[in-house]
Amino acid sequence: MLNVRRLHFKKSAILALFFLLNSSLYSVAFDENATIKNPVLVQSGIERNWGALSGEDLLKHYRTNHIVTLANGTQKQYVSLRFLAKDWDNIVEQIISIKVVDAKTQKLIDAQKAFYVINSKASTSFTKFSKIAFEKKEDAQEFIKKYKGNIRPFDFALYVATRDIQEDEKLTKEKRAKDYKRGSKIYELVCDEIDPNKFQSISLLKKHIATNKVCVDLNERDLQDLALYLFDIKRFGELKVFGSQISVPKESKCPVCGMFVAKYPKWVGLIKHNGDDFYFDGAKDLFKFYFDPKRYFYNDGATKDFSEVYVTDYYSLQQLNAKEAWYVIGSNVYGPMGHELIPFVSKQKAQEFFNEHDGEVIISFDEITNEKVWALDQ
Repeated sequence: MLNVRRLHFKKSAILALFFLLNSSLYSVAFDENATIKNPVLVQSGIERNWGALSGEDLLKHYRTNHIVTLANGTQKQYVSLRFLAKDWDNIVEQIISIKVVDAKTQKLIDAQKAFYVINSKASTSFTKFSKIAFEKKEDAQEFIKKYKGNIRPFDFALYVATRDIQEDEKLTKEKRAKDYKRGSKIYELVCDEIDPNKFQSISLLKKHIATNKVCVDLNERDLQDLALYLFDIKRFGELKVFGSQISVPKESKCPVCGMFVAKYPKWVGLIKHNGDDFYFDGAKDLFKFYFDPKRYFYNDGATKDFSEVYVTDYYSLQQLNAKEAWYVIGSNVYGPMGHELIPFVSKQKAQEFFNEHDGEVIISFDEITNEKVWALDQ
């Protein structure tokens, strides 16, 4: 496995970084698709040209592409570091290597040895603050002469990309407003009904649309706009009918592991008891607390007393009553704390995930035991 260094920054360093990153007064266009030389596309099938998670055309943003190789041989290609950062918690334990395109030579290089320029005035798609990689430090320095910025290693650039995810999501949705309108009209006019909650990424949704002929034949732009509308808008609009996401206060920490829970919205768990709200960064930590709250210095309740217990449905991100949910154990998808009990609104949804992700078992709430929860850490 790749030895991924964990980053630790003092408050003063983080504040200094914040002011540094926000000091740029303007940006200069940086062409991610400038005269592509022998592009490398490693994914297979119809999604070969689509970025993992985003579904964007990889060649349009080639000079910021990142390629990850996983332990099972799977390779995932992202249009930029932003989407790798977004997928990081799901794949970090499986990563064998990370490659990035050298922005100057367009060759694939080891991302861990690359020199990233951040805080430059060079604007790229999908992010407010670009992170552009070079194999040679002198090339990064030459880039800085034109675009300004600072040279940092991969881990630092990844930290910044992770920190900026929510801001970048907001920025991207604002830019995509017209695309969403086009996608809505395409869906209304030429498509059969599509449930976007079944899909974990835009790429998988696009693949379903393209291979199952649920719409008339679409060109690449129409397909992308349709998928964006379904995944970014319709998917969350429908949550209002079924329920809502668990809202996590920004400062809330998981009482089991101490991590900030708001950073992991797709994994959130919640226990409410006697006016106390406990937020968790995964069902595993929730159940550790549920079965043994005194271990975590909470003496005002026991398992039998906890009536309000909630988890997050993996596909829709909606809040579920934990006692009515179904859980998959032993899949190839990891949460913030590694192996997880992954919750679903129904046994059917759990079975779909089980089949796609090498699950070991599907269990109900009543079948979960303290021993099974702790065994996930082994």
